[in-house]
Amino acid sequence: MEELTEKQLRTRWSDVKKQIKERPLLAYRAGIQLEDWDNYMHSIPPTNEINRIYYKILEDRKRKTLRIKESLSKIVGYRESKEFSKKCGVSDTSIRDILEGKKDLVGYDVINRLELFLHVIMPNFELSIENPLNVKNFTYEYIGEITSQISNVADSLKQYCFILTKISRNMEKEKDLYGNEVEPSQSLVYNINKLSDLKEQIDLFWKIYVDKK
Repeated sequence: MEELTEKQLRTRWSDVKKQIKERPLLAYRAGIQLEDWDNYMHSIPPTNEINRIYYKILEDRKRKTLRIKESLSKIVGYRESKEFSKKCGVSDTSIRDILEGKKDLVGYDVINRLELFLHVIMPNFELSIENPLNVKNFTYEYIGEITSQISNVADSLKQYCFILTKISRNMEKEKDLYGNEVEPSQSLVYNINKLSDLKEQIDLFWKIYVDKK
């Protein structure tokens, strides 16, 4: 086991506490007694205890990642990773890396989403008991991310209105960083494509998680 500086140990313990606060039952998985956890919340445990808990959590993440890989392999092919990425809110790169075994340990944020996705489309796939996600709170979280992106597009469209007005007054096109002329509708096309992609994500998400079809 590697020797860590005091600062590194404090950082490790801070990360461990954050993960356990988000998934309280991890304390049980890591074998932490309730009275010890109360003390650990306000102090730094001994080095060997920090490392013991840290590696227990790593083992848990590896076990869950393998379980996800085995179930994903039954329904997702390499070429389908982008499609499934839109369905579960996890990057297609992460999905491919899990399927190919490049990642045998992913973060709990990815584990949470993939477990929920698999549970929705494969009812016999059970959620981990400490997974904080359910369909309702994930829908709120996921749609919240999309509304934020829609808001960004709206801001971009407002800016485009000013730019379009400006170039119409000057009767000349804008230029990019390389001095090339930019078509007047280029920004509009980008935003239309972005909105079209967001529409697809909303419809796909709703069909799977809400309508459950």
